[in-house]
Amino acid sequence: MSFKSLQKYVTGDIGIYRFGTFYRLISSRYASGLQSMDLDHGLDEFLPTTISDAEFGAAIRRCHDATRLVDLDTLPRGEAAKAANREWKKKLVLWQRKALEMTGCKNLDELYEDARYSSSTRTKDVYVFFNNSRDKPTEFSSIPSLFPDYREFIVEQPASDEMLGQAARAALDAGVRNAQRPPRVRRGSK
Repeated sequence: MSFKSLQKYVTGDIGIYRFGTFYRLISSRYASGLQSMDLDHGLDEFLPTTISDAEFGAAIRRCHDATRLVDLDTLPRGEAAKAANREWKKKLVLWQRKALEMTGCKNLDELYEDARYSSSTRTKDVYVFFNNSRDKPTEFSSIPSLFPDYREFIVEQPASDEMLGQAARAALDAGVRNAQRPPRVRRGSK
């Protein structure tokens, strides 16, 4: 069974990266189930992987608190949306450069070589951490709940910072490359 929540109950949405000896947490801009890294006003934190579970959990809580919940109707449309997307991509390049700077990596391939990513959603009742799949050299994608590699880590509210840190580390450790599809069932086979 996988975690399901109506979009209206989401109170936080973040991304958690592990690049070598650093964690990088970034809050999202969230609108009716559509989310993106909030490169304009979001919280973006680099932390050493040696921090305690409680310190890691406190940073996760801060990032969830910084999620910018926006009304879908306020998002740009048409040509304005295309222009906003071009600007966001420019900011993404700067975001990536900062990661290269902090980690000492020379290029994105080196940065992502052993990288892991977990997405996390918060409601009033739970924090959920999802493992992700690296399907392209520098991109992660969510894993559908029907796939055998899918994992979720649920921490009920009220959650301690330590529990949040432990769940996030477990989700990062459960990350995979090229998530496996469920086996095909042939019709008519016995």
